[in-house]
Amino acid sequence: MRTNRESTGRARRRGIALAGLVTAATVAFTTVGATVGATPAAALTGCTWHGCSGGWGTGYGYWAANGDKMTVCDGYADGYSIVVIADIGTSSQPNKWHTGGAGKCTERSYGDVAERQTIYFHTCLGKQSTGYIVPGSCGPVVSGTT
Repeated sequence: MRTNRESTGRARRRGIALAGLVTAATVAFTTVGATVGATPAAALTGCTWHGCSGGWGTGYGYWAANGDKMTVCDGYADGYSIVVIADIGTSSQPNKWHTGGAGKCTERSYGDVAERQTIYFHTCLGKQSTGYIVPGSCGPVVSGTT
């Protein structure tokens, strides 16, 4: 027969184990939710339809909220420039181009962007001299908050 003290001790241990399980589940859910939901724009990368690097048509844009800058990088010597097309809040932004050659990046600024706005952008191939965007080259739209 158990004493009242033994029963209380076991109940406490079960309670602690249950609390630990709930905490672990909460951490796991929060971690998964952070990757599935809206992404803070502190570190957003958007690639062309062909990928970020390593082959024809590749390149990417990398948004850094600290400094409100877009880094535009060309991943392959294919004769095209890389361009990032963006909206911040409800305003279209000037296209940000990298024309300095494959394997290199150019940092471009959007000026002082207000906090907690949504940024949407996608990365494409193009010709900066004419403003031409290669059809079908734009990668998926990336979004987050500034």
